[in-house]
Amino acid sequence: MATQQYPSKDILYTPQAFWFGDAASPMLGWYHPARIRDAGGSRRCGVVLCPPFGHEYMVSYLAYKHLATHLAKAGFDVCFFDYNNTGDAADVADAGGERIELWQNNIRQAATQLRQMAGVEHIALFGLRLGALLAATVAASIDAKALMLMAPVISGRAYAREMLVLRSMSSLQKDVETEQTIDPNHVVTDDELTGYEFSAATRSSLGKLDLSKLPAPAMPVFLQERDDITGQEARLVQAWHHHDHALQLSALPGYAAMMREDAHDTEVPHAIWQEMQTWLARYFPLHEIASRDIPVTNDIASLRIANTIVEEELVEFEGMTGIVSHQTGADAFALPAVILCNIGANHRVGNHRLYVTLARSLAGQGFYVLRFDKSGIGYSRTTPDDQENDVHAASSVDDLSSAMYFMQGKYHSPSFVLTGLCSGAYMAYLSGLRDERVSGLVLMNQLTYRWRAGDTIEARKKATIKSTHYYVHAMARGDTWKRVLKGQVDFRQITGNLLRRIGKRLRTQWQSLGTRLMHSNLFLGQVARNFKNLEARGTELVLIYEASDTAVDVMTEQFGRHARLLGQSERICLKFFKGADHTFTPRWSQLALVDFIGRHLLHRYSYRQQESLAAIATPVAPQRRFDAIASSDHQVKPVSADVAE
Repeated sequence: MATQQYPSKDILYTPQAFWFGDAASPMLGWYHPARIRDAGGSRRCGVVLCPPFGHEYMVSYLAYKHLATHLAKAGFDVCFFDYNNTGDAADVADAGGERIELWQNNIRQAATQLRQMAGVEHIALFGLRLGALLAATVAASIDAKALMLMAPVISGRAYAREMLVLRSMSSLQKDVETEQTIDPNHVVTDDELTGYEFSAATRSSLGKLDLSKLPAPAMPVFLQERDDITGQEARLVQAWHHHDHALQLSALPGYAAMMREDAHDTEVPHAIWQEMQTWLARYFPLHEIASRDIPVTNDIASLRIANTIVEEELVEFEGMTGIVSHQTGADAFALPAVILCNIGANHRVGNHRLYVTLARSLAGQGFYVLRFDKSGIGYSRTTPDDQENDVHAASSVDDLSSAMYFMQGKYHSPSFVLTGLCSGAYMAYLSGLRDERVSGLVLMNQLTYRWRAGDTIEARKKATIKSTHYYVHAMARGDTWKRVLKGQVDFRQITGNLLRRIGKRLRTQWQSLGTRLMHSNLFLGQVARNFKNLEARGTELVLIYEASDTAVDVMTEQFGRHARLLGQSERICLKFFKGADHTFTPRWSQLALVDFIGRHLLHRYSYRQQESLAAIATPVAPQRRFDAIASSDHQVKPVSADVAE
């Protein structure tokens, strides 16, 4: 493999993103080179980090990055990667949807790649939950010399049943109005789990894996217990009692704090990582090494999306990392670039890989799309005050500005559509107010329009109740009143918040009346005036909501029912989806959402481009052309509609 010599210590030790694997379906990996100057040498051992599945992958992402850093500082070369059909990796399409064998082969490919990149003699494997089960089942086939398992899935069959139980407990509706979906058959199916594909073929393959029935590994094993459920790992130790090599069982706490419900709450288990690193170092002594080369890796991957070829380029700017997706040969100046803003503390792939799907779909339609991690998220630098996972960091708007400057400088992007969900929508909104390079905003389930100094997500959650739509329907159910009588419902908080909502809605009614009578925006609240100013500036505004989400109430408090305070404008589109949830978990809703955004942006910006060109030649043509477009199949109605069409 070709290499480049670099004298800089920082360059030598910086984690490096790269594409590897099959050319038709590449995976994304992060290479953490051994920090030989810090460690005093190289251990000639590479560690492959095997991620878990679904939501567990999202909340443990930051912890995995820190584990890679711990190991690299101790002299190990590390590869942290995404399996195919997960994270940023390419999808492998097949009729059966079987993933277990595919992911096992992915681990083998990652081990081969690490051996080639780092020139190491030995390989060790680490895995969490499902990643631990997969690592243990392939360890012998790649001649691994050590195995580190954290809260491993011991029985694939039991794990599959556990996941199905979690799915059955979901509040998502199975029946959806057919006019809302791309296809009437796009409903929540048995082959998905919290927004991720979890096919019958995958479950069947999982059911055949059981660590307690496998031969004891012929290598040292580090086994980390869960601290929320006890006893599972002890059963595995008992099954491997005839293990001929060292087996260390650790009971250090930290698992439960890492595997929180939301990524912004996750705590990196530094004590566990330190113990694991110390244990592994005993088996691989340091060796002096004179110099180190940085391998030349692939920064661009080509993916076939439908009938087009989409290139995905790994980029870095001002210490932040991202991926630019665009169609091969597309004119970057023809359409605005789309920038996807982090959803909470989730890294750039988004919940359920929503941003990966959206970016590749928009790229296939001719847009240049950047999905990146702002400071403090994923592999990007920490915030200016050295924080990670700070969802509403004040530096976020500056990060978006830097992203736009980067896209202008490298791809000559003419303007930008900022797109975000929840906190990502809030940051897009703030950036749109400040920066006239923003020609469009796609805001999905935005929950706040003002974040005050001292506000915390925890405090906001405690003060927030579910949507009015939810409570209206809940009152008609008998079980709701049973829970009220048993004291299981905070009736006082709910009633107080509902009364405040009613007060805010009455205020918007007066604002609407005053605006109509006086023909002045002075009666509007600050947020409504901000949106009116954005529209007057020529900004395309796309407001998307799940019909029963709390964000609908927040929007109604600011703009009135159906955003009537914003008035009638072709530049404002209000869209509702029914039967999804706050993050559009059901796969049908993800597909419907991506389809709608793509069609709407392509229609609006193709029209704007035609209008701009026609205005140069004939000033009267644009109105006639818009009328023709407005009567087509892709008509977008101004501020209207209760449900998606």
